Amino acid sequence: MFDPNPIQAKLLKAVQNLASDNARLIDQSRTGDNQQLSPMALAHLDIGRRTRENLEAIATAVGVPKSVIDYTRASGERGHRWQPGQPLLSTESIDRDTLLRGHLRAVAQLQTMAGVGAAFSQQGTLPRDGFAAFRRVMGVTWQRVGAVGHALGLTTVEQQHAWQPTDSPWTDHVARTMATLDRTALMTRWRAVVETNFATVSMPVMVLQAAGITPDDINRQLPVLPDRMVELAAAALEPDPVMREKGGAGIDAAIEATGADSQTEFEPTDHRPASHPDRYRGPDMGPGP
Repeated sequence: MFDPNPIQAKLLKAVQNLASDNARLIDQSRTGDNQQLSPMALAHLDIGRRTRENLEAIATAVGVPKSVIDYTRASGERGHRWQPGQPLLSTESIDRDTLLRGHLRAVAQLQTMAGVGAAFSQQGTLPRDGFAAFRRVMGVTWQRVGAVGHALGLTTVEQQHAWQPTDSPWTDHVARTMATLDRTALMTRWRAVVETNFATVSMPVMVLQAAGITPDDINRQLPVLPDRMVELAAAALEPDPVMREKGGAGIDAAIEATGADSQTEFEPTDHRPASHPDRYRGPDMGPGP
């Protein structure tokens, strides 16, 4: 029997209820002789699927066995809503070292994302809307990584190791990675970030917040804010030592040009569930697990 902690239970509840919502959307959209889903319904089902996959990835990152996730999703697809205390049978066990390695990879991916933003800005004129989209996605990814670190209960030593696992600064590793990318590869990575559907990455973070993880909890996990990460990465990419000392002044100017606050956050009211069957319904988080 798997006994989830409150954060794990909240994630599983969202997975199951979202799967149930999607199944109900399919049933409601197929009426009478018309068994074809509308383009809008298909689009929202796709958003729901990707949101659920993000929720499942976070559940895995905080120690929920795959068999439990699969069973919970299947229960939702059969139309069953989450019930507190429902039995979750599993004999799997996930050791802490596996979870820590996964978190280390997530931090490295966040740092690389900062490098992508810094490197792309050096290619020429930076579109305001593109950089704003980048900041939104990186900001919510930063929150997700910090929230998972909190859920894992990282020690100070584990936090420091995740942020900088070697003697070299993390910005040096990012700079070396960026040096291996040609313009096409860099553009591919940039577009993968800015074209991310924001609902699919922000709703899972909302679930973590609903589970009780606060901004302060997240801030304690990560020593550098998202925008500053991009500035530091930009400085590491500068061939001129003088520019490196300035800490990415060009990126700072680009951030100021967006007119947004220095810490990127999502608006919790951006993607509210709707009653119309063709409109996307976010996961039911509810007042409790």
